[in-house]
Amino acid sequence: MRPVVVGTAGHIDHGKTALVRRLTGIDTDRLKEEKERGISIDLGFAHRALPSGQRLAIVDVPGHERFVKNMLAGATGVDLVLLVVAADEGVMPQTREHLAIVNLLHVDRGIAAITKTDLVDPDTVAVVKAEVEALLKSTPLRDIPVVPVSSVTGEGIDALVEALERAASEARGRDSQGPARLPVDRVFPVEGIGTVVTGTLWSGTVRPGDSLELLPAGRAVRVRQIQIHDESVNEAAAGRRVALAIHGVSRDEVERGDWLATPGRYRPSHLLDVRLALLDSAPKTLGSRARLRLHLGASEILGRAVLLDRDALAPGAECWAQLRLEKPAVASAGDRIVIRSYSPAATIGGATVVDPTPPKRARASESDLAGLEILRSGSALERIATLAVERGSAGLTAADAAARLNLSAGAVADATASAAAPSLAVGAAPGAAPGAAGPVPAPGPGLTRLRDGRFLATSAWSLVIERIVREVKRYGEANRLRDGIGKGELKSLLKREMPATVFDEALEALLAESRLFLRGDRVSLPEAMPSLNPDQVRALAEIERRLSTQGFQVPEVSELLRLAPASARPQELIRYLVDSGRAVKVTSELLYPSPLWEEVERRVRGHFRDRPTLNMGEFKELLHVSRKFAVPILEHLDRSGLTRREGDLRLPGPRLRD
Repeated sequence: MRPVVVGTAGHIDHGKTALVRRLTGIDTDRLKEEKERGISIDLGFAHRALPSGQRLAIVDVPGHERFVKNMLAGATGVDLVLLVVAADEGVMPQTREHLAIVNLLHVDRGIAAITKTDLVDPDTVAVVKAEVEALLKSTPLRDIPVVPVSSVTGEGIDALVEALERAASEARGRDSQGPARLPVDRVFPVEGIGTVVTGTLWSGTVRPGDSLELLPAGRAVRVRQIQIHDESVNEAAAGRRVALAIHGVSRDEVERGDWLATPGRYRPSHLLDVRLALLDSAPKTLGSRARLRLHLGASEILGRAVLLDRDALAPGAECWAQLRLEKPAVASAGDRIVIRSYSPAATIGGATVVDPTPPKRARASESDLAGLEILRSGSALERIATLAVERGSAGLTAADAAARLNLSAGAVADATASAAAPSLAVGAAPGAAPGAAGPVPAPGPGLTRLRDGRFLATSAWSLVIERIVREVKRYGEANRLRDGIGKGELKSLLKREMPATVFDEALEALLAESRLFLRGDRVSLPEAMPSLNPDQVRALAEIERRLSTQGFQVPEVSELLRLAPASARPQELIRYLVDSGRAVKVTSELLYPSPLWEEVERRVRGHFRDRPTLNMGEFKELLHVSRKFAVPILEHLDRSGLTRREGDLRLPGPRLRD
């Protein structure tokens, strides 16, 4: 039988605690102050077995208006409501507010109990019953049974138990296969055990030894022991009221409103995108950026509601809003939030979380609003594609999609099975102008799946492709003497616009379909070739002539630069000589024409055919150069592997040994 949690609701002194005591034999008023004052101040907990064997966990909430915050901490996570109305008073203000809260939390099953029937005549009971039925008529609880009872005499208790049995059999189950998630509504130390927290397990399954994450702090904890109804168990499934003894944090590091969850699944956020609705009974219009009290799980968080499609929201209306919170919330798509005014505190509305970790926005465009609507009501694939569009070239991982949309890993995999692999249209022949081809649209909303599992909207994939091509083209136009841009340089230029894995796969696709060429380590357009203007042709000839007329003691680069006019861009000419293989760069000031450098290597090879070592004097004599030239030449020979330095001598390097 699935676990069922029942939460009481109703005005102060209407007999909620007495009724729970009559049903279970447990007094839920555990605090000294509660017993002295005769009213419930904080949450109380009880349990009982129904005749069918099904066990109920009961959360008894305080009814005083000052303690609605505590009531809300216990109301979230209940499956059934036990609405309590006293026969001697009838419907009262907190009856209405508690009922509004239950409706805002989408609790649509339960029982209404008319208590204290021993204090009034049957006609009065009938009047109050009719009043309760009229109150419920416009709510999802309109069809629940209304049962008169007396906690003193026991009259009606059997009928109430029968009604609880029927309601419990109809309660919806919770997802015990997904990630674990528990809102902490109570925390206390136990000698010899340590920190103990209680709450209703919203989803997942917990076992002793499990690792969990305390949120929003992000602290790792381990479950030492689990109790359900004061009995130790080896497993607790979603829907159970549980007490967890945890290791890794002290009592002072946990508070009501914290969460325990599967590590890495839930991400605390100061922003929530929601569909916000005001109650018809809200006292006034809600302005954008109004400060509010927001209740999620067992937490109360102060924040502001930024209305995304209007400046004010009238009672009974709803709109899109972004909640900006003063401390992070641990929310999931579909969570219900109860909204209360800041001062005086009163329940005025509710919200459904659509995106638990959205980007910050002040006003939503039409496309933003359309995207929010898809996140609320679209298919899994449509919702994933919407997030992928928002993420742009950064892409969306399966883990991100699961966390933001409250989907299982399997649901994400099933929804994205049709996503296309990266590809470019084949419509443009190699060498065609950039932009002539684009991505092949994926089926459905248009997702492209990369090798690392990341999803990009096809529009974002297209922009990535065109951005790379555009940067290669821009570089080629600015550096006409270069044989393309270095692959590493291109990746570095674009690293703020796209992740490295996205760049790698996009470049691979461009190369595979010949929209770009890779020459060595340089990327270029297919038609791009180094080109010299007439001034550069003349300047280059003069530079090469000077390099070839002074033997191995070549003129320095700074001297060569003065040979060419600025219009010839001499720095580019020097770089062109190296890139094109017409010269070898030894240092920033030493450049050797390739034939001359080949002669250097030929002479060194010849020396080692006759002798095992080469010293500085021998090398200077070999090339007829001064030490100024001999040292950098030898160091470059070492780097190239032709020689190897050992002390003051050179030995044959790997290239010669090979």
